[in-house]
Amino acid sequence: MWSAAVDPRVLTARVVPTSGERSNDVLALSPVARRMWSSRTEHLLIDRGELLRVDLVDHATSGGPFQLHFDLPDDEWLEQRIAVIRSLRGRRHHGGHSQLARRLLSLNAVDGRDAGASLKDIADHVLGPGDWPGDGEHRKSMIRRMIVNGDRMLSVGPRAILAVG
Repeated sequence: MWSAAVDPRVLTARVVPTSGERSNDVLALSPVARRMWSSRTEHLLIDRGELLRVDLVDHATSGGPFQLHFDLPDDEWLEQRIAVIRSLRGRRHHGGHSQLARRLLSLNAVDGRDAGASLKDIADHVLGPGDWPGDGEHRKSMIRRMIVNGDRMLSVGPRAILAVG
């Protein structure tokens, strides 16, 4: 499992009970793809066209209205983490077109696989030329993730491809 220490798409939050009118549980936690628990932490894998994770510390989301208080360290990933929160809230500061572009590239990767191309050939076509498989096999892993995301979008239908959030 990834950690907020190594991935800006992983957010740590504390759940604070609140009255219904002040609740921000509308953070679109409904598309939870997977829920896991470890000692005193609930890990939510959320599918918003890209996979994000929220680690809820010392609480489970099952009881009543709540607010999330995110832990946001002032580091080189601060802006990326804020963008993740905006994505969870369904708001876009910028980058909506880049998300659609990533989705289209994922569909191109699926087309390449369906045509019988190797992962290396798909990576060269979708990502441009580069070292194969890349440091730590990052290009290979990225193409595999793109194919999985493309397959997921195709199985859900056009709404998943064109969704704003």
